[in-house]
Order: sequence, then C-alpha cells, then structure tokens
Amino acid sequence: MRGGKAARAARKQQQRHELANTSLRKGLAPSTFSGAAVWSGGMLALLWAVLIVNAVLDHRLLRFGIKPRQVDGLSGIIFSPFLHANAGHLVANSVPFAVLAWLLLISGVRYFVLVTAAGVLAAGLVDWLAGPSGSVIVGASGLIFCWLGYLLARAWFSRKLAWIAVAVAVALVFSSMFSGLLPRLGGNVFWGGHVSGFAVGVAVAYAFHRRPARPKPANGAPPFLTS
Repeated sequence: MRGGKAARAARKQQQRHELANTSLRKGLAPSTFSGAAVWSGGMLALLWAVLIVNAVLDHRLLRFGIKPRQVDGLSGIIFSPFLHANAGHLVANSVPFAVLAWLLLISGVRYFVLVTAAGVLAAGLVDWLAGPSGSVIVGASGLIFCWLGYLLARAWFSRKLAWIAVAVAVALVFSSMFSGLLPRLGGNVFWGGHVSGFAVGVAVAYAFHRRPARPKPANGAPPFLTS
C-alpha cells in the first residue's frame, strides 16, 4: 500500500512539473503577449549590452558599421543595427524598438522575421549606396522605420479593424518619428535609410495583406448593391 501511494504521489508530482513546464513554454512563445514582451525586451537588452561593451572598448566596435561604397563596409549592413553611436542615440531608439518589435511579434514570428530581414537589408543597402562618403553609419533606425511602415500599411491594405486600431495608436504615439522621413541637410543623421526602411515595410504589407480585387460583373453590367 505504501509503495502504491508513493508511486501515485510521484506521478502527480511529475504531472505538476510537466504542466508547469508546458505553461512556461507557452508563456514564453514569441507570439504571445508575455512572450513577445520577453523577446522584445531581450533584444533591447542585447543592444544595450553591445553599447556597454563598445564603450569599454573605446568605441572600437563602431568600425563594423556601414561604410558607404567601401567593400569592407558591406558587412555593416548586418552589424549596424546592433551598434549605436552613444547612449543618447540608443535612448532615442529604445522605446520605439521595444514597442514596435512587440507588436510585430504578437502578429506572428513569420511576419516578424520577414519584415525584419527586409528592413535590415533594404535600409543597409541604401545607406551603403547613398550614404555620405567617409562616414560610418550605425543604428537600428532604418529597421524601426521598416516596422513602422509595415504596421501602418497592413492596416490600410487589409482594412481589419484590430489592425486599424493598432495603426492609429502607433501613429499617435510615435508621430514625432515621421519627421525622420524628411530630407535633412548636414547634421549627423542620414535619412535615406529611414525612407527605404519605411518603404520596404509598406511593400511587405502590400505583398502579404492586400485585399483581393472584387470580381468584375459579367457583360459589363453594373454591380447590384443592397440597402
């Protein structure tokens, strides 16, 4: 009897552990609200960790940024989103990075990966092709603008109420970002990557979320509507 009770107690304990582990895995799934928060927060923490390491190394990591029209600067297309010039630069990017990444993740990991990859490549390539000569371009702004363009455009193309509500909230909260799409002369900000990232985000939204065209009526007859 004692052996049977002990076995049943062990099985119940094991079931509780399995249930707890399953709940934890579900909670950390990137497409859940909590999991997306963990993942977006983790990515932001990585950016800050890179910034701290870069400061300790006397900013030597900045050489891995994008060097326009230099062959050894092509690798910066991949590395530049992880690099920031200083703490002020990363502070300005932190909130939009975390919030927009979270919104993308809860939309699905597939879309997050596709939009992120397109944004990194497009913004980075434009920075490399059109950036000021002799400069080193770093920062995640091009990627952030890609996320912004996607979130706004998917609402327009899909006409889904939930996505429209998200787009309106994003446009209101991050309205100051739209000035980053305007041409700037001088200064230390290259706006070309912002525009290309935003445009690619819109293009990805069009490719995946546009509504199918309505079928044309036969024989050119006008469509019948009901009221």
